[in-house]
Amino acid sequence: MDGRRFDADARRRAAGARLIGVDEAGRGPLAGPVVVAAVALPEEPSKELRQARDSKLMTPEDRKRLFGVIRSQALAVSVAWAHPSLIDRDNILAATLAAMGRCARRAAVKSGGGPVEVLVDGPREIRNFDLPQRTIIDGDAQSLSIASASIIAKVVRDRWMERLDRVHPGYGFAQHKGYGTASHLAALDRLGPCRIHRFSYEPVIARALALSE
Repeated sequence: MDGRRFDADARRRAAGARLIGVDEAGRGPLAGPVVVAAVALPEEPSKELRQARDSKLMTPEDRKRLFGVIRSQALAVSVAWAHPSLIDRDNILAATLAAMGRCARRAAVKSGGGPVEVLVDGPREIRNFDLPQRTIIDGDAQSLSIASASIIAKVVRDRWMERLDRVHPGYGFAQHKGYGTASHLAALDRLGPCRIHRFSYEPVIARALALSE
């Protein structure tokens, strides 16, 4: 099963490249940053590492456990952020791809010398990027490196949103992590947007305008 799920890594590693998987968490929420992670794994991942999969398919407890495993065994782990103000200024896609470029370059340096190939989850290449890259649709189901990056990004972002819940109480960020749930929309109606909301997202725009009338 593992061999079929992660054959993308095996094929690319056979070509002689050190692989760096890149994935993000948080493109859809109405509040908080996008968090991007880049992970370079050893050539022979441990049995524990091979338990990584798309973070959305894992329980919070399993994500936290694998987060520690990845951090302790990876050749390199790098994280980058695209904060709401940057998302509003540049749009979500541009901000996310720029963050992917920053963390992939750092992971390449941290993981050692020699040729690398960056495996990017999804159909979009990183723009203005000077390292070899390959996009993989549904990459977190095909590449252990990308799956590991998805776990790092998700856990880091969730922890950050839990901290922001204490800074901006009343919105429920610790529970919904900024996604547009019914409780979040109700809090927006009641309190209006705060500074970590994405004012370029329609549900936030509508409520900001309603409060200004």
